[in-house]
Amino acid sequence: MLLRKVFIILLLMTGFLIPAQAEETALRHFTPGSYQQMLQSHTDKPVMLSIWSTTCSTCLEKMPLLSELRKNQPDISIIMLSVDDAADKEQVQAILSENGLIDLENWIFADENAQRLRHEIDPLWFGELPRTYFLNSDHEREGISGALSHEDYQSIFKILVN
Repeated sequence: MLLRKVFIILLLMTGFLIPAQAEETALRHFTPGSYQQMLQSHTDKPVMLSIWSTTCSTCLEKMPLLSELRKNQPDISIIMLSVDDAADKEQVQAILSENGLIDLENWIFADENAQRLRHEIDPLWFGELPRTYFLNSDHEREGISGALSHEDYQSIFKILVN
């Protein structure tokens, strides 16, 4: 028992248990004005904005594909936006972590008026998920609702990068 306590203390001291704390800070709060802020910080290369929720089964099924894309598409900035309430932060972080997406730029809705946040992103988007936006370096964009295949992503990425 004493050895176990000493081992746990050593783990804490050496930083092996610190990553959980780092994950807590990985989510930015998406509030009015955040979309413009997001665009301004990504003027150097194409962007894919993946909008998802913990309650969207299709979104969750596609997480491994998004993880693969982030590894194979360094020329595209991938941003994840959870439309879950900020109170669901721990669940969102757990899903991102499980799928190797925690190191991406991650946002979570943090305003009581989700409709206003959706409207700021796109007045023609009414909340269907998953929703993906592809923006070229000039911020010209295409929004697509529904699940995309690996081939769909590859076709779109070829256009974005060229």
